[in-house]
Amino acid sequence: MNTNPIYIHGDNHGEWNTLFSKIDSYDISDCTLISVGDCGFGFKHPIKERSNIKKLNGKFSDRNINYLCIRGNHDDPSYFSGQHSHSHLRLLRDYHTEDINGLRFLFVGGAISVDRTQRGARRSYWHDEAFILNENKITECDVCITHSAPQWIGPADKASISGWFSSDLTLEDDCNKERKDITRLLALCKAQKHYCGHFHESHSVKLIDCQSRILAINEFVEIS
Repeated sequence: MNTNPIYIHGDNHGEWNTLFSKIDSYDISDCTLISVGDCGFGFKHPIKERSNIKKLNGKFSDRNINYLCIRGNHDDPSYFSGQHSHSHLRLLRDYHTEDINGLRFLFVGGAISVDRTQRGARRSYWHDEAFILNENKITECDVCITHSAPQWIGPADKASISGWFSSDLTLEDDCNKERKDITRLLALCKAQKHYCGHFHESHSVKLIDCQSRILAINEFVEIS
């Protein structure tokens, strides 16, 4: 059985130099590194993006890092269709499952951009960015990775985003539904551990049998 370390890292928004500086600083190698989304895939021209993905694969290969990434709201969902799977970098489909170190992982990406009305469609905003709850695809797991969070962890006060509500009349309801749907996902998959990002803050809460962790930007945590 492979027993190399497993690390999770928070949103990096395409700041790859920052990520690799942390990898060098922590001397991370010979491991699985999982992104909770918002890596910024899709903001470049497709030719440049494909070239970028290949270069990143090479850099992860140099340290023997198996890099797995789900889509965030700052990622073009079309890159997460299963076509971008390389030796050391894989962009995962929603509801992908994988066994790592004897643990079953469930990966489900997507989230809502609060500034979606101000971003360019198909350039910096994608209409299919949201988390989609599909109960038929949920399988039980030990660890669940999402981009956004359930209702019972993280910021509950919407004061910081309320300014967007007047120009996007369904935004508040959509955000509430997203958190509710992820709560439902975690109940059905029965994960003992859950990791996500999206809120750019660090939080950790245990509810019944599930320990949930929100990672801040570029935060690293090891799964023990």
